[in-house]
Amino acid sequence: MTWLEGRWAARRARVSAVSAVAVAGLLVGAGAAARSSGFAAATPRCLTSNLRLDKVGENDFTSHRGWIFALRNVGRVTCHLKGFPGARLLGVNAQPMSNSTVHFGGRPRTVVMRPWHRGFFAMTFAVSGPCPSAVFAYGVRFSPPGAATGLVWYAGRFDLCGPAPAVLSVSPVAFPRRF
Repeated sequence: MTWLEGRWAARRARVSAVSAVAVAGLLVGAGAAARSSGFAAATPRCLTSNLRLDKVGENDFTSHRGWIFALRNVGRVTCHLKGFPGARLLGVNAQPMSNSTVHFGGRPRTVVMRPWHRGFFAMTFAVSGPCPSAVFAYGVRFSPPGAATGLVWYAGRFDLCGPAPAVLSVSPVAFPRRF
């Protein structure tokens, strides 16, 4: 074996070793991804009774208002949410008002929430501009994705662009906070 052949054989051995390590890393990573998605599927859907609703921010822009909310898991077990929360405006006596809802923010993903962890979503609505009339609301009832019951957030009187039904835009529940 010549000197050049010896270097070539050593180089080929190093490339094979590096390739083996890379393939092993990919297999371990694929196993971890499978475990995490399996973990999400194994957790129960979060019950409304185990969630707390908090307003965590505001993002106002030209003729629109945006509110950012968090759903916190106050239960004892890890659970998950996936999808868009339902949103219903509430009147002065907490009666449901007519509104329509549109979605924004992309495709929903599963958010796994351990106890005291949060999932975030945003709601936007028009407040001024060429509005024929205003709609006045006092709160919003949000239903977590897949739930029939909701959590109420009272804001005091606020106006939306009308005429009724006012249009609310709602993002999917996400983690980390996107808005």
